Amino acid sequence: MNGIPPIRREVLVEAGPDVAFAVFTEEIGAWWPLARLGVHHDGTVAFAGGRIVELSAAGEEAVWGSVTAWAPPRTLAFTWHPGSAAESASRVTVTFEPQGERTLVTLVQEGWEALEAPDAAREEYGRGWPGVLAAYARRASADRAGDTWVVLVHTPRDGTTGSVYADPRFREHVAFIERTASLGLLVAAGPFGDADGEGQTVLRLRGPDRLEEARRLAEADGSVAGGLFDVRVRPWRVVRSGIEAAATGA
Repeated sequence: MNGIPPIRREVLVEAGPDVAFAVFTEEIGAWWPLARLGVHHDGTVAFAGGRIVELSAAGEEAVWGSVTAWAPPRTLAFTWHPGSAAESASRVTVTFEPQGERTLVTLVQEGWEALEAPDAAREEYGRGWPGVLAAYARRASADRAGDTWVVLVHTPRDGTTGSVYADPRFREHVAFIERTASLGLLVAAGPFGDADGEGQTVLRLRGPDRLEEARRLAEADGSVAGGLFDVRVRPWRVVRSGIEAAATGA
């Protein structure tokens, strides 16, 4: 099965290459139509640890692909196998070419021979990418209103006895914190010093209007779903942050 041509789709976004690349990679969870085109259809998706990972509301992971080229803000490439094994992966390359103050984003998908039904897959993706890229373009072209910061306040659920740290369900909370860290969302986490068993987790999601996504992540914490903690998701209006200054040495 040779010679199946690639598909090529383009979209022009009202932003420069730096923003266009950042929105595609850092904010994919905000614009990808996960309810319609996902493995679990809820939760979020992110570039994390050299992979594209979907995290369901129940905490299940599905790896969609692995990054093979990362050259911001001009080129991104990755294998692509959502819902399938890595051996059944096509290849996707995305380029970001400046067009004045705008950016022409071009997506090329090829390597169909690795798929079980390559012709059908090519036809399906050919129909699907325009809608996905349109959602991306809307996000990239929108006025930038900053990131979404949230504070997750965890308190032991009524009826919880003994130390929460000795409860087997607390391991689920640790796993939740590790997942948010691996997705690049975690700012800080830890217990309060004046309230036994209570604590908070601070998350930063790139881009505006991602509160509901943060809420789904918080409720996916196994310690919350398992009844150890109640969680209150509070939007945080950050007036000033020292994170960028610390990272750059400013």
